[in-house]
Amino acid sequence: MKEGIHSLKFKDLRQKTFFKLAIRVYIFATLANFYYTVISFYHGFTTSAVITIFPLIGFLLSVYVFIVKRNYLAGPYFVYITLGIATLGLSYLEGIMSGYYWFQLGLIFSLPYVIRREVYFQKHTNILYTITIIFLVISFLISPMYSEYYKELTREQIHYRFILNSSINFLLIMVFSLQALSHNKFFIKKINADKEIAENEKDRRTKVLSNLGHELRTQINSINGVTQLILGSDTNEVPNKKYFEILDCCNDNMLLLVNDMLDIHKIESGRFELFKEPKVLFDFLNKITIPFINKAEEKNLELHSYIDPKLKDVIVNVDEKRIAQVVYNLISNAIKFTEQGSITFSVEVKDLNKHQVDVQFIVNDTGIGIAPKNIKKVFESFHQIQNESNPVYGGTGLGLAISQSIIAAMDSEIRIESRLNKGTRFYFPLTFERVEALPNNLVKKEAFSDDFLLNSNILVVEDNMVSMMYAKKLLGKHVANVYEGTNGVEAIERIKAHSDIDIVLLDLEMPIMNGFKAIAHIKKHRPDVTVIAFTANIPSTEIINKLDDLGFDDILSKPFNKNDLFTVLKQYAQSIDFA
Repeated sequence: MKEGIHSLKFKDLRQKTFFKLAIRVYIFATLANFYYTVISFYHGFTTSAVITIFPLIGFLLSVYVFIVKRNYLAGPYFVYITLGIATLGLSYLEGIMSGYYWFQLGLIFSLPYVIRREVYFQKHTNILYTITIIFLVISFLISPMYSEYYKELTREQIHYRFILNSSINFLLIMVFSLQALSHNKFFIKKINADKEIAENEKDRRTKVLSNLGHELRTQINSINGVTQLILGSDTNEVPNKKYFEILDCCNDNMLLLVNDMLDIHKIESGRFELFKEPKVLFDFLNKITIPFINKAEEKNLELHSYIDPKLKDVIVNVDEKRIAQVVYNLISNAIKFTEQGSITFSVEVKDLNKHQVDVQFIVNDTGIGIAPKNIKKVFESFHQIQNESNPVYGGTGLGLAISQSIIAAMDSEIRIESRLNKGTRFYFPLTFERVEALPNNLVKKEAFSDDFLLNSNILVVEDNMVSMMYAKKLLGKHVANVYEGTNGVEAIERIKAHSDIDIVLLDLEMPIMNGFKAIAHIKKHRPDVTVIAFTANIPSTEIINKLDDLGFDDILSKPFNKNDLFTVLKQYAQSIDFA
């Protein structure tokens, strides 16, 4: 709730800059009026002296309501009205050339310091400005240039009063100008200091979140390793296999949640980026719904997929993982919010030429639909759809927000058409740059069976024992020798002791000496050895460039599976038997 006017405590108010400035205005104005009262009586201008007493009464009333009644708005009204009446009367009695209207200009200048500048005071500030300007205009309209009331008042005396009035008001304006500059300088310094603190806090949060993501992905990799080893067992029947399959599914979902958390942080901090490479669009889109077949069958839903045949053999530059992430989110949501009927994923070619291809992605469902008032909200972070008949569905509410950001990075936008209890249609157009042919290393990714052998001796440097066990189990019968190390120091010792090592899987985050430091020593002793970064972090351009500068030959992200591991290794090891 906004801070109310009367909720301000006086003891706190005394410490505020605007209050100190207002007190100075009051003191200065009171002394000036008292001086005018004295000199008016002294020179025999009794009517002027009486009128000058009038604003003094206003000052006293304003102080009373301010301190005793705790009313922080009535005081300025008393002062501005009484002082306005006084300057109007004095200008009329002594003439415009006496310069009493200068007080009105002083009031206009000092107003921002008398009234606080928060939004809830803005109306009152405007009213006081209006009151002051009205008195100023009336003074000029009804007052003579020189006094017609005091016949004995000479022009020299009037000019003296003009100089006196203008000097005092000029001094007042100068004082407040210097104070304004001083306080603006203070606020600028404070803003810069706060900005620096915020940036440091942002960097700290980024580091903490990065470390948290690394640790979570490391544990997920451990769970993934154990479940894969059990599910990939040579025995014909794995006891309680269905439970391990459930565990594997939960592990995959947990990885998605962690990745979503890291993605939304990258997006909010402006560090989100795309990694494009040549791909045959039809091939990977044609398989994109496969992971959802079982989920759809569990709910007795029909899952359809249509990929335009015109995309066959069309090679484009695309971030395949990010496109898949968006489609996965849309299809997953469609299944989640559909109880009966079907989900359809389709990709249609809108335009195709030798330079580019325009494609429309569509995900249709026959689910609960989205109320019109919630259409825009579905792309907000942490927002979850809710209706009267069904409480909040599962999930973090990050999927669609991330998806919209990904598509925005591709210069497009996800749009929605929906009717309650009828279904929802998500769609977005994308334009891809065409490529003539795939690079040799991307022509085909082979599926690795158990019937191959790589002519390599591999050193695995990993401080997590479960990850080490999983990597050794995968490598076991497919490489000549597997050596172990748990930190950078041990890695260097193994390199010195075993000259037959030709590939090093080097974890980046380890105790004693991490991979970033260890590689320099490894390359110093064995410049020819292939070093592959082994990390639970999600690679970014910054990390990839850093690893490249340090001398790493490749990178393997955790969690990984057998195919991921050997696809990387086969680029650097000779296959001597591959069936």
